[in-house]
Amino acid sequence: MIVDSVEEVHGLLRCIENRKTLIVPILASPAVHVSCNPLVALYVYTEDDVERIVPIRHTEQVQGFPELVSAFMQLENIFVHDKKQWLQIGGNDAVWDVKTLWWYTYGESYDESHYFMPAHQFYWRRHSSLETVNAIVPIQQHLAMCQKIRHYAWPMCMNAEMSESYLKFNALYPQVFAMIETVGLQVTEEFRMPELIKDGRVYSQYNYHTMTGRPSNAYRGFNFAAMNKEDGTRAAFCSRFADGALVEMDFDSYHVRLIARLIGYDLPTSSIHDYLGRFYFGTDELTDEQRDESKQITFRLLYGGIDSEFLSIPFFQRVNTFVYDLWAKWKAKGRIETPILKRPITKDMVKNMTANKLFNYYLQATETEVSVQKLQRVQNILKECETVMILYTYDSVLFDVPVTEAKELLPNIKEVLEQGNFPVKCKVGNIYDKIKTISL
Repeated sequence: MIVDSVEEVHGLLRCIENRKTLIVPILASPAVHVSCNPLVALYVYTEDDVERIVPIRHTEQVQGFPELVSAFMQLENIFVHDKKQWLQIGGNDAVWDVKTLWWYTYGESYDESHYFMPAHQFYWRRHSSLETVNAIVPIQQHLAMCQKIRHYAWPMCMNAEMSESYLKFNALYPQVFAMIETVGLQVTEEFRMPELIKDGRVYSQYNYHTMTGRPSNAYRGFNFAAMNKEDGTRAAFCSRFADGALVEMDFDSYHVRLIARLIGYDLPTSSIHDYLGRFYFGTDELTDEQRDESKQITFRLLYGGIDSEFLSIPFFQRVNTFVYDLWAKWKAKGRIETPILKRPITKDMVKNMTANKLFNYYLQATETEVSVQKLQRVQNILKECETVMILYTYDSVLFDVPVTEAKELLPNIKEVLEQGNFPVKCKVGNIYDKIKTISL
């Protein structure tokens, strides 16, 4: 059960080669982000009931095998408990994510809180300051936890449909968000939760297994997706480079432009609120007050339902038709599919649906699928650069950029993000709450 020799490890690797296999990494601590959390052991289970624990750094091991970890990381066509985590500990991309497969199969986010044994809770409480606490949790308790994971995951791995949509999602989302998480965000000593700081950085954690696929982003009580702009929270975030800056690229009227794409409506690259405001107020030149009110009217109509008096505006007439066509599909089939990845959203997954609620779900799914494809293309540009993408929050992307790369690189990033008539506004600053608008 517990591997004790190099020969046994090599035999296990040969056994895995032509068999369906599940691997569950066991990390050193539940309180340390995966990006800086070493491996304690690997649990391996194959379709012919071979079950092994491979110790890496555990107090009970006869021999550890850190030098052979890379051989497991290079395995392909295996099931891993969490692909985003797998990538962050050095695993390769050609694996199948159990958590995403669960989400596709059962229409709900994967809940792993019930897998931990009482012994885990005991050791974690007793040794809360020990960053390698799982190295002293009895290895049999780790085995029992992994057996519970396998009990739920394995039948699904054997029988669930590996749809084209799942395969596309599995190839895209874990990779994009693992890359963002791994680089971390540089902070000063003023960061409000110093217990999260590791070598001057804090790390975000995205969960994209939500109803719409729109990711939340919180780690141990700090919500990276909703940092307050007014209370000083952002003042602790700075550039990691001695001569660098934070650069935020913010999509202009993102949802309105996404809707226009869905309904096939051509919008200008100039201000959407000026464009729609001319219909609202019957004038070619809007005052500042009218521009602000135009923005409020647009959001109220798109998220709360379109009043009949606005149906004479061509844009809203087509939006209204789209909303009720989508609603008719839902009522007839009990499901819809997201526009790009064709991921199903079904009646079993959500209760008390309405036409506007369905439209908002669909819009958030569209937003995320469009954005993640853009993020992947930008990350491809950054592969040979020092510049890193450090935060994605729905309609904006934050980069940490050394000055030596800014002039040439930033226009290229902006061009990629703007493809498809999605203009972005750029802000730059040394501190996150002091970034200022610039033109590129």
